[in-house]
Amino acid sequence: MFFDKVIITSAKSGHKLDVRPLLLDPDNFFGDHKVDHLVKFKDLYVKIIGKYHGQFGKWNLKELEKKQIYVLENYYDNAKYLMNKINEIAQKIVFNSVFYHDTGIANEYFLLAKEGYEMLREHESQFKIEDKGLTAISLERAGLITTRLALGKSQNAKLKNEIRVVTKRTHLKGEPTTNLSVTVLWRDKEQLKQINNQAILISDFVNPASGASSTAFILAAQKLGVKPKKIFHRSISLTQAGTLLMKKALTEMGIKSTFYSVGVASELSLNYYLIGDRAVADAGHILRHFLPK
Repeated sequence: MFFDKVIITSAKSGHKLDVRPLLLDPDNFFGDHKVDHLVKFKDLYVKIIGKYHGQFGKWNLKELEKKQIYVLENYYDNAKYLMNKINEIAQKIVFNSVFYHDTGIANEYFLLAKEGYEMLREHESQFKIEDKGLTAISLERAGLITTRLALGKSQNAKLKNEIRVVTKRTHLKGEPTTNLSVTVLWRDKEQLKQINNQAILISDFVNPASGASSTAFILAAQKLGVKPKKIFHRSISLTQAGTLLMKKALTEMGIKSTFYSVGVASELSLNYYLIGDRAVADAGHILRHFLPK
């Protein structure tokens, strides 16, 4: 099993786990320091760094459709155009991080994300995507925004079937920065019971990049005796390596999956960010301007 070597450290009942002393760069960790779980993936994701070269299987239309992986820019030019526009903004932000604080640029980025999710809804019947009415898992921060965009809801909409989970990817002291760990904090642990052996929806801007955040959520939930039977992923972008790796790992875990995205990236940086002509910068940091109140 791919995740057999993952180490999950959990807080004692009634307490939280303080991860601050373990963090490589605590001052630039923008998540909660007191969490329920710390999921240590070690070097499991190193093999997806760089350009995808087929290490997890072929990336072609016929094989993707067999695996229920659907990327709109493989079918529609307007999806390619939208991803090009997002890349243009992302390149500007990566070049000068001051643009993370530019609300005009952030609004443009948000409107492109909104358009992308509208595009996904427009074509969902073509790909027989059946995720209506499912419990939505919102991985904070960006997931709070993208869940609402995916469902066609307003920015501040109160969602009946939403489970909020705080996941934050990080690096630990004494490990190379290519090693990944993820913190998990439950907003309401009792809600998890409703997704056991049920299909769920996870919508995030990039889903997956590496896949570490979603996987940390799944593994941490399993520690509590909860496992969904199928996961529908909706995203603006995903990566070739991350998607095929996650598809394989979920199948090993007995979880079915569908991946439905506007665009796709073929290259990941040493820090597991999308690079090349499908960059998105740090979507969570850009979209923080639009968090629901």
